[in-house]
Amino acid sequence: MTIIDVHAHIYPDAIAQRAADSIGLFYEIPMHESGTVHELLVNGRAAGISRFVVHSAAVTPGRVRSVNDYLIGVAQEHADEFIGFGTMHPDYEDVPGELDRIKAAGLKGVKLHPDFQHFCLDDEKAVAMFQAMAERNLPGIIHTGDQRYPYSEPARMARVLDQVPDLRVICAHLGGWSVWNEAWRVLAGRPGVWVDTSSSLYAITPEEAAEVIRHYGVDRVFFGTDYPMWKPEEELRKFLALPLTQEEQEKILHLNFEAFEKTLR
Repeated sequence: MTIIDVHAHIYPDAIAQRAADSIGLFYEIPMHESGTVHELLVNGRAAGISRFVVHSAAVTPGRVRSVNDYLIGVAQEHADEFIGFGTMHPDYEDVPGELDRIKAAGLKGVKLHPDFQHFCLDDEKAVAMFQAMAERNLPGIIHTGDQRYPYSEPARMARVLDQVPDLRVICAHLGGWSVWNEAWRVLAGRPGVWVDTSSSLYAITPEEAAEVIRHYGVDRVFFGTDYPMWKPEEELRKFLALPLTQEEQEKILHLNFEAFEKTLR
């Protein structure tokens, strides 16, 4: 079976371990991988994963261009295996211009992590950024949910979608990390919302995860590992343990994203 991992962070070799460790400290979860491209490819292939959506979030506006340069280069070098998403920050000096640049270079969307980047999803500047993304058919992979912080609250994402109805977003971590049930109540059923399974299956039971998936609808869910947070093989094993049919598994593992990808032009 084809498997696509829609949630993989990558970093330049020189800083990968430090970047991964900083994420582990933020979440107080030991990291299982280093964040290098080589390790992702080796361990992902060993798990049977054939393609990866790769990305990284620029923590500050000043890092947006350099992070995008890196992602453009890696996505072009590994075009058969990587679907690259760039990054953005609502305080970046030229949001429309940078979005045009990354789209022209072949990146397919934008990764945002409001809790790292310190902006609220429904801030005025953020809404303007999301509008610019929608106008360019650049979907977002958005970290949503963290009971410790207000920035990425799922209700804020819902308010953005009310204001930018053409925006399409993949709300990571089954729609809301650490607030899974809160998330589906405000996001499920919205035409612009998809979710991924990343960094959720370690924390909720297989039965709870399957229930959340069905609230969104099986057609609206993608498989994601959150590499380097978790080992690809272990995340796949956890996913396959969910009480889903083989048809539902196949949709989440590749068919849903293959349909989504056809719209990324």
